[in-house]
Amino acid sequence: MVAPMAYRDTEVDPIAQVPGAASLPTPPDWRRLYEQTLERAEAAEARTEELKSAELSARTDAGYWRSQFQAARRKRLEAVEHARQARRAAKALRRDVARMHKALPKAEAQATEIGRLRRSLSRSDDNQARLRHLLHEALRLHDKLKGRCRRLRTALKRSVAAKDGLKARLRCVTAPAAADADLRKALARSRRHKTALNAVTKENTRLRRTVTRLRHRTGAQETEIAKLRATRAVLAKALHGRKSEMRERPGTGHPRGQVRGGPGHGRTPRPALEERVEENHPPEVARTCGGCGKPYAAVGAEESALVEIEVKAHRRVIRRGRWRRTCGCAASPAEVSAPPVPRLFPNTSFGVSVWSRFLYERYACLRPVHRISAWFGDQGLPVAAGTLADSVPRFVPLFEPLGEAILAHQTAAALRHADETGWRVQALRTEGRSARAWLWTSVSDDAVYFHIDPSRSAAAAQTLFGEFQCVTVIVCDRYSAYKKLMRLLSGLVILQFCWSHQRRDFIQCAAGQVDLTGWCEAWLERIAAIYRLNEARLVHYDRGAESQGAAFDAAQQALETALDDVFAVAERELAGLPDDAREGKALRSLVNHREGLTVFVDRPWVPLDNNTAERILRAPAIGRRLSFGSDSGIGARYTALMYSVIGTLNVNGIDVPRWLDAWLAACAENGGRPPDDLAPWLPWSMDEARRRELTAAG
Repeated sequence: MVAPMAYRDTEVDPIAQVPGAASLPTPPDWRRLYEQTLERAEAAEARTEELKSAELSARTDAGYWRSQFQAARRKRLEAVEHARQARRAAKALRRDVARMHKALPKAEAQATEIGRLRRSLSRSDDNQARLRHLLHEALRLHDKLKGRCRRLRTALKRSVAAKDGLKARLRCVTAPAAADADLRKALARSRRHKTALNAVTKENTRLRRTVTRLRHRTGAQETEIAKLRATRAVLAKALHGRKSEMRERPGTGHPRGQVRGGPGHGRTPRPALEERVEENHPPEVARTCGGCGKPYAAVGAEESALVEIEVKAHRRVIRRGRWRRTCGCAASPAEVSAPPVPRLFPNTSFGVSVWSRFLYERYACLRPVHRISAWFGDQGLPVAAGTLADSVPRFVPLFEPLGEAILAHQTAAALRHADETGWRVQALRTEGRSARAWLWTSVSDDAVYFHIDPSRSAAAAQTLFGEFQCVTVIVCDRYSAYKKLMRLLSGLVILQFCWSHQRRDFIQCAAGQVDLTGWCEAWLERIAAIYRLNEARLVHYDRGAESQGAAFDAAQQALETALDDVFAVAERELAGLPDDAREGKALRSLVNHREGLTVFVDRPWVPLDNNTAERILRAPAIGRRLSFGSDSGIGARYTALMYSVIGTLNVNGIDVPRWLDAWLAACAENGGRPPDDLAPWLPWSMDEARRRELTAAG
């Protein structure tokens, strides 16, 4: 141990002093090897630290992507939930639209269902608002998912770049097995992230398709809602709008009424009024001179007139004197007295004037029974409304022969107008059906006939038009019952369809459709031109002449040319429209009813429209609104009879109160039965003196 220490302290190499040492191989440089090994160890240690930091960074990135994936998954679930809610809302909207489709025909059939249609439309508006809200939510979710997908793509790109960098590092360095396993796990997680991102992208695509379908569905439902709103506009106009279809005319700039300084028509003369002269003189003191006391001398009088009316009930007391025989002649009656005053109904205290006033107020003035009862009470004659209503069955036998005579007279007319409107008969409810009935009317030049029937079929129309004495032209609308009637009475009936109803089709077609306003105005102008040409033709028409003049022939040619142009335009427009076009219905009706719309061309005495019957129906429609129809079947029958009699009297200018007084008095004198001879009571068979007697004064 000492020797080596000595050798180590000297500069002489002990190995060199060994004999034969020069021939031995040179030993390696252990120090250099040690330093190289140490450097490699330090480099490996640094590399290990670098790989550890890379592993830590990879783990951090993996945690970040895991949180991003979880957030994306939550957002995807939220998007799925929103889409599910949108589907539920869409199903609800489809159910609402189906309900509206079911409610719409009922709204067209009954005016009472318009309110329900209005509520259904309001719900549709709410559903539309909900659908738009859901659509906005879906669009907002789509934009949010789009942004998230953009961020996920960017993150994926960074992840792929980091993965590529890690792969490059792994190729350069042989990492420890644990670090390699961790890196592989990070790569697997990155792949899972990529798969999740692809799934989110597919979900986003599916949501885009859902949004597109919702947009298309929203457009279809908005179109359906627009149609429903247009239909509601038509129904609202029919129920609450202007009843007149006259077009607006420009104002003249002058105020309505009498123009100051202009000529007036003067006071209406009333020569038939009874005169009651009243003498009014100043008091005697005023007719004496205050200075000398001499009286004034009369020099004439100043006259003025006031028209007064006096309606007052009174009790008519009839005293019939009784005379007893004073002789003993058995052949003569013991007592004599004046005959009793005729009564319309036995066991009643009301005279003819009371019943006449009741019928006039009820069926000519259209006042309800309870209001007539109140009016009688105001005149000092309290009468229960039930008493007046219960008298209806008594009047039916008195007026039934007149109704039959009116209908028989109409069978000889060459021109008649026909129309119908709704009526109520409350007794029909007891039969297990609706109270809905129909008031039919037949109007000729000098007669009006009404009939109330529970049906609107051709059988009900045949009650009015079942018998004809000649070929008759019936002016009516295009209701199918009249068409069937024409087939049943082949050769006896010719239908002239109403141009006003055809014009109404174009107005209803454009109701609520702004884009059809110009089209509608053009068609209204074409129809107005037909009316003007027909009026110009009638100026030169003489119905009694065998042949017409040249002016009539020229007007006739112009009218026929205009009609040909109208139907040609309709056919041309109809050919260029799709089957479901809104304006197609009006054009199709015009073309299909051409034969019935042109009957007036060869028969100038036939009018273009059915306005005559509609004007006749106006008064019964007011009475229906005030009295809610009829309570019983016999009440409906009597109502139709009275409307027929009063309507016939009105069109012939007969004074209704005067005629009712005379008719009821004649029935009372005949023992409560109608007179056997009806000729003096019908306008077309009474003589001229009788007509003057029953014509309204003035």
